[in-house]
Amino acid sequence: MRTRAIGLSLLAAALAVILQTTLFAQVRIFEVAPDLVMLTVIALARRLDAEPAVLLGFTSGLAMDLLGSSPLGLRALVLTVIAYATVRTRDRFDVNVVATGVAVLLLSLLGVVLLVVIGTLFGESSFRDPYVFRKILLIPFYNLVLAVGIFPLFSLMLVGRRRRELVL
Repeated sequence: MRTRAIGLSLLAAALAVILQTTLFAQVRIFEVAPDLVMLTVIALARRLDAEPAVLLGFTSGLAMDLLGSSPLGLRALVLTVIAYATVRTRDRFDVNVVATGVAVLLLSLLGVVLLVVIGTLFGESSFRDPYVFRKILLIPFYNLVLAVGIFPLFSLMLVGRRRRELVL
């Protein structure tokens, strides 16, 4: 994997963390915001090699932990698992658009459920949140809607660059 692709991925993940902690912390639809960082990890992990993808999930999650109020390591653990699951299932992404949508929906659902369950184990009162079931149901659908724009952009950013380098 080219270091340029890894650098661009880290830059995209940093931008997603900034947007998640600023814009999406304020703008919520039905009291729930999409998880842009998780979606970015899914979109980038499907195009990166396994080790950089998992490292991207960990660093993105750690950045979210440091900027958020969740226990340190919670999001890092969850996004590492999501990056690994994406790497293991990435061959199913390229079948067709419906398969990609289903994969994004299921991986986002897995991520949200892991955040709630592991957050409860870490001492957060996740199940006391009155919007917990709304979050579990709506975040995957919000991520699916955002994936329509994000996936082609990141594919062009990572795969498009590699093709141009091979031609030159």
